[in-house]
Amino acid sequence: MKRKWQGIAVLTISSIIAAGCTMNGNATTKTVTISEDVKLESALTDGSIIAKHDGSIPIDVEVKHTGFKGNNLFYNQNKATYRLDLETMKKEKIADEPFYLLSEDGKRALSLVNEEFYVLDFQTNTKQFIGTGSEEYMTYFGNVEGSTVIQVIEKQSDMVIEKTNLATEQKTSWTISDMFEWDGLSISSFQTSSNGIYIVGNSLQEGYGFYHLTENGDMEQLSPLEKIDSMDRYHFLDEETIIFNDMYNGKSGIYTLNLKTEQVTQLVAGGEDEEGIWIPFYKLSPDENKILFDAPVQVGKEYKTNVYIAELVNGKVSNPSLIMQNADLYGVISHTGYWSMDSNTFYISTTIPGKETIDTIEVFQVQSDK
Repeated sequence: MKRKWQGIAVLTISSIIAAGCTMNGNATTKTVTISEDVKLESALTDGSIIAKHDGSIPIDVEVKHTGFKGNNLFYNQNKATYRLDLETMKKEKIADEPFYLLSEDGKRALSLVNEEFYVLDFQTNTKQFIGTGSEEYMTYFGNVEGSTVIQVIEKQSDMVIEKTNLATEQKTSWTISDMFEWDGLSISSFQTSSNGIYIVGNSLQEGYGFYHLTENGDMEQLSPLEKIDSMDRYHFLDEETIIFNDMYNGKSGIYTLNLKTEQVTQLVAGGEDEEGIWIPFYKLSPDENKILFDAPVQVGKEYKTNVYIAELVNGKVSNPSLIMQNADLYGVISHTGYWSMDSNTFYISTTIPGKETIDTIEVFQVQSDK
């Protein structure tokens, strides 16, 4: 199976092929942004969602996509962290240390200096020591706010998951080999809960599944993940429902899984071409009522991206709209798209093919005619 973003798309949305979504496109070498209100008719509901293109902002500093947070761009310069505010176009130094990873809301960053990990808090202008280590092992934020940090570290010839609560400085650890096989363990699936962590892997007791490990040492299987190959990326829509993109029953796509009933629902289908299977990616809005999702498109001998917006209504994708066509994105939409905290604005970063820095930020406003 191929996970990289390539191929000619055959897009299906809730088993409905939206008219007007031609994946092959016309040969071009530049990004084409749909600036008009574009609506694709859906048979699911009577409402509609419109994304209005609000403008294009060229970027004149070297900002990598790891520093993209909507109308705030972060970049390292002279071994320090700087921020560019796209509303004022003001550039300012905000930390004396360089960052390597931002929290989803852009209010905190992880910094690694001389094999020491710190959390930089941009709101309070403080830094907090997390522990020692190197880039060889995973260290990242465990939630959107960046209030917890997860480290996968080596201790006494074993691998340990360590969760740090920044507010209390409490650390909780779990020895991986005591509970899971390494085969099938998805490190990127580790997320924090209020009293533990979530993890996808092969339990020594119950086999493959989605698990909750509590801080008091209990382990509960939330789902056996039957017919689901893996679950590297997921988000909770409510206490019983998660959205994820991967392979289910041999088919790639974006799905929801009800943890109580084990029902899996396909929202957007992926596809297969001569290079292998491709999987669509999504960017969920903070209000969890909308998603951006992407589909690859072949333009001449190159592959570009079409980007769509849709509503999530009663666990289904509704009213998909094509918002960008033949776009030059550095990566999948989960990395190149970003929502404002009120879910009314979203941003998409584009690049010049072959470069690793952001060239332009496209800004869209969400409108509804309900």
